[in-house]
Amino acid sequence: MPQFHDELGLLVGYHQGRYGFVELGLGRDTYAVGHLPVGWGYHAGVEVRVDRPDLYGLKVGAYAAGVFAMGVQLIQYREGTAQSVVVRPELGLGMLKGKLTYAYNIGLSPTRLPGINTHMISFSYGFRLMRLGKDDIRQQKRLTN
Repeated sequence: MPQFHDELGLLVGYHQGRYGFVELGLGRDTYAVGHLPVGWGYHAGVEVRVDRPDLYGLKVGAYAAGVFAMGVQLIQYREGTAQSVVVRPELGLGMLKGKLTYAYNIGLSPTRLPGINTHMISFSYGFRLMRLGKDDIRQQKRLTN
């Protein structure tokens, strides 16, 4: 029998190109387990360069995964008063709330902040904070009470 899950989650990620960045965010993850496990979601958060924490990016993004994963993120990087905006498409492998992707930052600003990756490998996973109303487990609890 297929299962459907709808959750508010904590997104944790790591992005490695020439420089390493860690990610932390909040989002909504929806996933189903049946013949093929699939997931999709959206999030907002922050990405910080590991060795230079004053370089960070505010981001929003969305993804879909079902063995293959694809997503897109819009990121505004900041360091002091300088800033740069990029859009990051990603493509790779993913299942349920986790994904391993190749990502490429496409600059939208006239200038690019130094220290931002162009190409990278990204790993992210969404940890459940709270089940939302359409989650199968919450629906079952309502029916039994």
